[in-house]
Amino acid sequence: MASAIPEDSPSIEAIREKSIAAAEEAIRKSGSRPDLHLVQAIQALDDTDKFLNITATRAAEWYGLHFPELTQMLQDNVALCKMIVASGRRDGFTQESLQGRGFTEKKVEAILTAKERSKGGEISDQDMARVKALASLAVELSGERDKLNEYVESAMKKISPNVSAIAGSTIGARLMAKAGGLDRLAVLPASTIQILGAEKALFRALRTGARPPKHGILFQHQEVHTAPKWQRGKIARTIANKIAIAARVDYYRGSEEASLKPGLDKRIENIKEKYKEPPSHTHEWKERPRRADKFQRRQKFRRR
Repeated sequence: MASAIPEDSPSIEAIREKSIAAAEEAIRKSGSRPDLHLVQAIQALDDTDKFLNITATRAAEWYGLHFPELTQMLQDNVALCKMIVASGRRDGFTQESLQGRGFTEKKVEAILTAKERSKGGEISDQDMARVKALASLAVELSGERDKLNEYVESAMKKISPNVSAIAGSTIGARLMAKAGGLDRLAVLPASTIQILGAEKALFRALRTGARPPKHGILFQHQEVHTAPKWQRGKIARTIANKIAIAARVDYYRGSEEASLKPGLDKRIENIKEKYKEPPSHTHEWKERPRRADKFQRRQKFRRR
């Protein structure tokens, strides 16, 4: 019986090799996408922030055993770490070493007085060396954090200028990271963008019947977290709407749309004007039992 495959057709092995080559090329293209590099950069920035806070706090607490008055005077742990690296023990703090660090004369005098009257304990050379090494690591991390932040801002303006203009560079990059890239952010509805980053609260609301979240990552937006509570949800929804449009423009057209930001500012001003006063408590208390009843009815229906 003659074979159904023509003699001049490529062999199974050749088809397999071509398929593998095509898959490798697709992976190579995906790996060189600039938005995925940006996603890694913003995640690296967030990780660096966490590690920096832990390291600087640990160095400050350790040094506080030797010079507790200084740790109480300086709230910025990174600035304190720079001083530890430069001056070492409290005896190293002099008028000259404190000059050029942005302190007022009164502050310099207070630090020098605190040094003379310090109630901190002595510290061995070995312990001081370890504290200085930890403080030095925090200072180095701070410098790397600043470089990463600069990179994220410049990359966002290049890759996604409209989202950057609406949400800000870091918030836009965090939304992109949460969505999985610019292509995925561009197809998400505004209602999903509004609560990106609030997944735990969303599932808790679905599970218990509690109120659903009104914002996730967008709470970091200045217009949201500085607004009164009753306005935050409306402002977050407005910003999410504009981000959804901006992401589509960035991904499909790739050019800057000048009308988005003025439109957003105008809409936020309208919300602030229209909902200037908080809602009456009467409405709020009427709403809560109604939602609870709805949840209880749903639970009873599921048990049947």
